Amino acid sequence: MTAAPAFVAALEKEGVGLVSGVPCSYFKAPIRLLEDHPRVRYVPAANEGSALAIAAGARLSGGPSAVLAQNSGFGNLVNPLTSLVLPYRIPLLVLVSMRGWPKADAGEPQHHWMGKVVPRWLDSLEVPHWMLTPDGPSFESVLEQARPVLESGRPAFVLVAKGALANDPAPAPASAPAVDRTVPDRDDLVDALVAELRDEHVLSTTGYLSRTLFNRGDRPGNFYMQGSMGHVSGIALGAALSRPEERFVVLDGDGSVLMHMGTLATVGHHAPRNLVHIVFDNQAYDSTGGQPTTSETVSFDAIARGAGYRQVSRIGSVARLRPALRVALDAQGPALLVVDGRVGGSPGERASSSLSVTDLSTRFGASFAAAGSAGDEGDGDGDGSVSGDGDAGGDRGRRP
Repeated sequence: MTAAPAFVAALEKEGVGLVSGVPCSYFKAPIRLLEDHPRVRYVPAANEGSALAIAAGARLSGGPSAVLAQNSGFGNLVNPLTSLVLPYRIPLLVLVSMRGWPKADAGEPQHHWMGKVVPRWLDSLEVPHWMLTPDGPSFESVLEQARPVLESGRPAFVLVAKGALANDPAPAPASAPAVDRTVPDRDDLVDALVAELRDEHVLSTTGYLSRTLFNRGDRPGNFYMQGSMGHVSGIALGAALSRPEERFVVLDGDGSVLMHMGTLATVGHHAPRNLVHIVFDNQAYDSTGGQPTTSETVSFDAIARGAGYRQVSRIGSVARLRPALRVALDAQGPALLVVDGRVGGSPGERASSSLSVTDLSTRFGASFAAAGSAGDEGDGDGDGSVSGDGDAGGDRGRRP
């Protein structure tokens, strides 16, 4: 097992001046050290592909750079790896956490395939790779083996097993800051949403938001994401366009939106009137250790308005939660509600601890059967809402 300070020191010894990556509990302690490092700059990226591109740019214009990635998002890496790093011969050190290796836990089926295939895919691409496990080899010896590969202009991958890096606890603060309970945490938002829901179908993003919704408001019409981070709004868009007579709610997080923010433009373009998008912005990747996102400088409300959402609002207090949710749920969509919140809440168990993910998707699909017969009695336009601030025409009625 390699301690976090030794891990970071080894990177610095190799001359690494910039590390770009995504949050992961396996890298929690090293990321914490890198965030305040005086000589190695850490650049949090929206997804693994972006991290690879950032590190490639740093390498092209300067010295050695590295990437921290999850195998869950290895698919995001494939395009820049095969079309940029390999053909342009950009030598990058890429460290990939191996969730689900050698076998995925029963409650984490989303890691089943990626826990198996990453070494095979790297072999098929003729990319050298090494495995770092709690029993060895040492990180320093792996870097020694990787050095000739990097010097030849090729990338080198280090696959990091669970427990290979010691996640030393963070030092306790001298005095904990006072908690402003007027600012909503995850529990406050979920409780308010559950109280205001009628017969809407809710799709929640991966991480603690899905856990919290499952534990505080489970219902057949809920779809809980485990994995596929950043894609919940795309899934909801497809469902909303397919079933215009139903109402859909996306329960999203700032890190998830940042990962695939282009989907906001797709939602705005198709403008489904039956879609409500709620973004809980606590400026942190809560489930992987509380690493900060880059949302502090992002105005999701302004972006959504520019992308074509019909109604957009932003709040930051517990007192305004239910009134704002009611307006959004009744609005002609697509509607976006940004909730400026704080880290905190009790996530509880994953939904898959009680039901298999296959059961969850089957249950969600079956929830449309009863609703469909009621929807057939209406006029079929799928509106079911009050007027918003946009055109009330067809899905693309606001376009010239």
